[in-house]
Amino acid sequence: MRGDPIKSVTCLASIGALLLLGACAGGAPAGPLPPTDPAQIEFAPELGIDLADFELTPSGLYVQELNVGTGPTARRTSRVWIYYVGWLPDGTVFDGQLEGDPFHGRLGGSEMIRGWNEGIRGMRVGGRRRLVVRPGLGYGARGRGKVPPGATLIFELQLIDAN
Repeated sequence: MRGDPIKSVTCLASIGALLLLGACAGGAPAGPLPPTDPAQIEFAPELGIDLADFELTPSGLYVQELNVGTGPTARRTSRVWIYYVGWLPDGTVFDGQLEGDPFHGRLGGSEMIRGWNEGIRGMRVGGRRRLVVRPGLGYGARGRGKVPPGATLIFELQLIDAN
């Protein structure tokens, strides 16, 4: 580099700072996040969500018992097998496993979102539940895959087995 070395270093430092700011800004969500309280969300009519039909837990999870089931109960650290469908509030299906090998994992750890750890616990095999999961019990402000940042999630779950 020719010229004043102090000016060259200052110029390079300024360029580096601009690149760093640009990189940080690129990961920020565009626009404001949606409401975190499901009671403030307008759900797509085809989902049939009326929060008055759900039990609200202390953590803010909404649980609706669709069918109690008659088999063993999923406990705090049970390994569970489930069929499920997940929707965004606008009615978009973002994930699901309805046939073949059911999804399986252990409750109480990091294998599932917090809303599932809480919402599946106490279910009996053969039972079905619907959950409305606020972002803090789901994928939070970061989102994941087809789930945008700050999304409230709706799941219908069927417990296939628990041990």
